[in-house]
Amino acid sequence: MRLRRGFRFAVLGIILAMILSMGVGTLQAAPKKIVIKITHVMDPSHHYQAGALKFKELIEKRTNNRVEVQIYPAAQLGSERAVLEGLQMGTIEMGIITSGALSGFVPEFAILDLGYLFKDNKQAVEVLNGPVGRALVDKMKDAGIRGLALIDCGFRSVYARRPVKTPADLKGMKIRTMENPAHLALFKALGASPLPMAWGELYTALQQGVVDGAENVIDVYYSSKHYEVAKYYSTTNHVYLVVMFMVSERFFQGLPKDIQNAIEECAKEAAEYEHTVFVKNEQEAYKKLRSAGVTITEIKDVTPFQELAKKSWMDVAKAIPNGIENLRAILKE
Repeated sequence: MRLRRGFRFAVLGIILAMILSMGVGTLQAAPKKIVIKITHVMDPSHHYQAGALKFKELIEKRTNNRVEVQIYPAAQLGSERAVLEGLQMGTIEMGIITSGALSGFVPEFAILDLGYLFKDNKQAVEVLNGPVGRALVDKMKDAGIRGLALIDCGFRSVYARRPVKTPADLKGMKIRTMENPAHLALFKALGASPLPMAWGELYTALQQGVVDGAENVIDVYYSSKHYEVAKYYSTTNHVYLVVMFMVSERFFQGLPKDIQNAIEECAKEAAEYEHTVFVKNEQEAYKKLRSAGVTITEIKDVTPFQELAKKSWMDVAKAIPNGIENLRAILKE
């Protein structure tokens, strides 16, 4: 009797162990969700957010929710430089970032910051998607960052406390710029006095007359409310704003091939969608700014600005790795 009872307990124990092992095996086999943190420095009303949301929608659907995207706008994960450092280390997976910040990590990109290098959006996009652009994007991988897709966001222009119609109007004007050698050289060539300054200090600086003006794309001019203290916007269109979806190379290389493909495809589609949002926002910004009493000067012929800007090209290019070679290749294209 005791033997039978012991046999029963032994059989039950084996069955229970089998059930438990099957359960553990099932849990182990369940695919782990891949989390992508994507960040940018603009507020949630900006088109960067629209692009990030579209990317989230596309990739979560395409991967049957194997990927989860978490969006961090308004520099929640740090400045563009801090985000690029995070991409290098793999602590941040993705970002929507400008080439101005990227040139600190991939110096060759600084050639794209030359003033009046491109005459219009179409030309800029063709060059950046051509041999020179592809070579620059390939160079990013050496820095641990992968460029996924270019977002066409137009040109930066000057806004100020007084109108700018010709280069002579810029003479002696204190213009806030980024800490960017090409931008500094451009405004010096145009006769202005460029003054690098943190973005967060600019509104007060314009209000108090510490600077006379600044420069940016029009939707940023509107969303930052700088029009309240600098009511003249002039379409100088001096520098094409290069913005990209970027991903950590370390993170990317650790992914299955199908997820890598999905990230690349969805980033391209999201970038195209974001451009349509940018165009809409740009048109709305013009309307709202005029209603707010802003004087918008549309400069039809930028040739006088361009001729002066060209004088700064060679000096800047010499200080950039492969700068002269890339400048000549861009001009040839």
